[in-house]
Amino acid sequence: MAENGLFPVTYARHGDRHWKRFSSYHFAETQHACPIVEKETLLVAAAFPIVFRNNEGSIEPVALLSLKADSLTPFVSNDGQWLAAYVPSALRCPPFQAGWPIQPECSPQLLVDESSGLVTDSSEDEPFFTDAGELTAELSNVLRFISAREAAVIETRSLCDVIQGLDLLKPMAGYENVALSTGYLSLDTRRMNTLSQAEKHALFDVGAIQLLHAHQVSLSHIAWLSRVQERLGRPKPTSQYTENSEISHFLYAMADARNEELFVIGEV
Repeated sequence: MAENGLFPVTYARHGDRHWKRFSSYHFAETQHACPIVEKETLLVAAAFPIVFRNNEGSIEPVALLSLKADSLTPFVSNDGQWLAAYVPSALRCPPFQAGWPIQPECSPQLLVDESSGLVTDSSEDEPFFTDAGELTAELSNVLRFISAREAAVIETRSLCDVIQGLDLLKPMAGYENVALSTGYLSLDTRRMNTLSQAEKHALFDVGAIQLLHAHQVSLSHIAWLSRVQERLGRPKPTSQYTENSEISHFLYAMADARNEELFVIGEV
C-alpha cells in the first residue's frame, strides 16, 4: 500500500517507467528540521544548529533549517537553489527513500515517491531497470547510498541511546534569548559535569563526545539564523539586495559553490 505516494521499486510496477533527477530544493523549503547521521556531524555543525529530538521513543540529532515551524527556511532560494555550504544526506535523493522489509536483518527496500512529479513515462528520462530486469547502474548507485545512510542511521541511534541512557539531554526552549519551537533537546552541561569516569569512557567508546561537542559549537548559528529569518520576514524593499547585503552575498556565494550538481551520490 502506498503511503504519501511512496511505492517499492519493482520491475512489475516500474519496468517500463522512468525517473528524473531533481533540479530544485523547493521540496525542502518548508522543512523545519532535517535528521542527520553521526558521520556528517562536523560538516553539518559548520552550517546549521544541531539539536536533538525524540523520534518514537529514540533520540535523534537534527539540523535546524528554520527556527519557526511556520516559516520558510532561508537555505532554499526562491528559484530552488540550496544556499548552505553543505547538503544534509537526508535531502540528497528525491524521489527515492529507504523502506524496511518485514525481516529487519534484510537490506532496506528502495521506495520511490510517485507523487513527486519525478516519475515519468518518457524515454528521455532515466529508466528504472535494464532490459535484463536489473536496476540500472544509476539507480544501483542510489540504492547503495541509501543503504549506507540507513546503516549510519542505525549507528547514530545506538550512539544516541548511550547519550539518552546517561540522562544528558534536557528540554531546549531557546538559546541566548532566541526562542525555539517546542520538542527540542540540548546537552545538560550540569549533568555532563557529574559523569563518572566509567560513564565518560562509555561516551568516548561509542564516539558520542564528538556529536555532543559539535552540537554545542553549532548552537552559535542560532543567533545568525534568527537575524536572517527576521530580515527575510520583513516587507521587501523596492530595490533588490545588493552584492554587499548580508543575506544575498553570504548565502548566494555558498550557492554558487554547491549547486553545480544537485543530485549528490557519494559517501554519507
